[in-house]
Amino acid sequence: MTTLRDLPLSALRALAAAARTGSLTRAADELGVTPGAVSHQIRQLEDRLGVKLVRRAGNGIVLTRAAEAALPDIDRGFDALSSGLRRLRFERQAETFTISADPSFASLWLAPRLDRVRAALAGLEVRVVASIPLDAMLEEGVDLAISYRKNTTENIASVDLFAERVIPACAPSLIQGHDRPDSADVLDRMPLLHIDPMMGDDVYPAWRDWFAAAGRRPKGIDQGPRFGLTIVAAQAAIAGMGALLASEVVLRRHLDPGHLVEIARDVPALTIRRRLVWPLHGPKARRATAVAAHLAAIADIGVDGALPQ
Repeated sequence: MTTLRDLPLSALRALAAAARTGSLTRAADELGVTPGAVSHQIRQLEDRLGVKLVRRAGNGIVLTRAAEAALPDIDRGFDALSSGLRRLRFERQAETFTISADPSFASLWLAPRLDRVRAALAGLEVRVVASIPLDAMLEEGVDLAISYRKNTTENIASVDLFAERVIPACAPSLIQGHDRPDSADVLDRMPLLHIDPMMGDDVYPAWRDWFAAAGRRPKGIDQGPRFGLTIVAAQAAIAGMGALLASEVVLRRHLDPGHLVEIARDVPALTIRRRLVWPLHGPKARRATAVAAHLAAIADIGVDGALPQ
């Protein structure tokens, strides 16, 4: 007797898709396989069960009476399976605390400090994901976000983590022999490297903002290589490809050993505030408040804006 464990799930899925679309080709497009693969899976199912399931009808297919009678139960089985998988995902989320942040900051600042917030996590595992729009936190299962974004939606709590200097930097080789490396003139003939804004961090300053603050309007401000991650752009800068405008916090690991040097110091640096954001009424809102307090204390700023005692 054939049991459910003997039947390949892919073959049942192929039968359901073929019945829904009335076509092996459309079923294949839906499943991301070839029409031949769908046909083979259905034949395999017929051989296992010993019953005909589909018949050709012009350019399409129709179900046999046996398949029509069984299909509602098969569809209910897939619905039950989907429900079980959703429950597993929910249970997994219940055991984790998810933090979203841009990958460069997460790897260079957040990750080395996660051990120091374990007390506030009360046994939950930490999951770090890339930045998301703040209004999608609950939908994406994010419990705490670290973002530059100024505007927040309703029912979201937030606190400043710290202010960062956004500075121009380059490889030492690019300023060798330059008489005034601390002036804006050092950038006149230097290629510019650009960082594309991360999701939810669309207020991060670009070279256009820096030159506007410096009172200069050179040509070709938007020209040059673009990078999705600051840590990748920093490697390009270290290789001498050009000057990079980025957070001093993220660049610090390259500035201290001298792989990069800050330039144009005579121009006041741009500053931007990184913030901790979390849903007020989410399932882990209280836990998020505690984690935010710990991270703020690590950054030497209390949640109420005062220095921690």
